[in-house]
Amino acid sequence: MANATQTLAQFRIVAGKDGQSARLHIEDDSGATLELNATREQLDLIADELDKMLDYTEDADEV
Repeated sequence: MANATQTLAQFRIVAGKDGQSARLHIEDDSGATLELNATREQLDLIADELDKMLDYTEDADEV
């Protein structure tokens, strides 16, 4: 059975008390939630990848 791709419904980031980590809460359209701990370095990589994707697709926003 193939995995069906779900649609993002909600995304939250809760900063860790240590200031060096965070918990990611990713909820899909069925209500299922994935919680992940991430380091500051991992969050920086996620931010870089989002920036790259947004820069790449920026022309589509100017329609």
